[in-house]
Amino acid sequence: MSLSIWDAALIAVKAITYAATLGAAGAVFFLGVCGALVAREDILRIRRFTVALAALSVFAGAAQVLVSAGSMRGGAAGMADGVLVQMVLQAGPGLAIAVRALGLLLAVLGGSSGRPTWWACLGAATAATSFAWTGHARSLDPDVLPILLVSVHLVAAAGWLGALAPLLIVARDGDLPRIGATAARFGAAAVYAVAALVGAGAALLWMLLGDFTALWSSAYGRYVMLKLALVACLLCAAAFNKLRLTPRLLAGDPDSARSLRASIRLEMVLAGLILAVTATFTTVAGPPSLG
Repeated sequence: MSLSIWDAALIAVKAITYAATLGAAGAVFFLGVCGALVAREDILRIRRFTVALAALSVFAGAAQVLVSAGSMRGGAAGMADGVLVQMVLQAGPGLAIAVRALGLLLAVLGGSSGRPTWWACLGAATAATSFAWTGHARSLDPDVLPILLVSVHLVAAAGWLGALAPLLIVARDGDLPRIGATAARFGAAAVYAVAALVGAGAALLWMLLGDFTALWSSAYGRYVMLKLALVACLLCAAAFNKLRLTPRLLAGDPDSARSLRASIRLEMVLAGLILAVTATFTTVAGPPSLG
């Protein structure tokens, strides 16, 4: 399947929007769970990182609308066509962007001092689930359960994948007991996030695929298989962190912090690839159940 330049541009801005939104939400969740263990300087770094990601998310979301309009017209002139832009906004992205921006604003303001407030966490969850306002799940009939599953999947993704960058910031701290305690607490919370992510994702895929054979008989299914392979690799890396590196950190092994940083970077690369694959198949392929 060949991609047009507009398809490639749309995939890129979607992937950036996913990464920035889930990263900002995940940073809030991370501080909510582990903030009491994190040094003040690292908390400030994580907050600045959250603000930067929130801004990137809003700009990337706006770019996605413009690129969609350009794609509809087949040229850059479409990006300046007010009628086309309005059509794109009314199709769903407009509401999603507004909900996302509001959620990110609450997340940033609610985490500006001390540990994140409850409404900062609510804002982070709202931003993460804003993607459920658009996409294939809304096309299913009835759509209530699929949208709920997408929302759970997204919040869990933010709580796990979105929190990797803040964990990496802490892993550079140099204080082994602090790093070990933070990694242990994050790992304990991540178990629930991973269970929710996998469970909700599997149920949603079953609804979208319609048949198990669609995994290899449809373009959508083949993209899903690639995503699942990357998720499996990510789960292996996460298990290694939790079962091997965290105990070494808690035991005071001086080499374990460097190994943890390398492992987190690998997880972040895998997470980025997963988001890129997701952006691709949600752009160029439709679920067999909607065919």
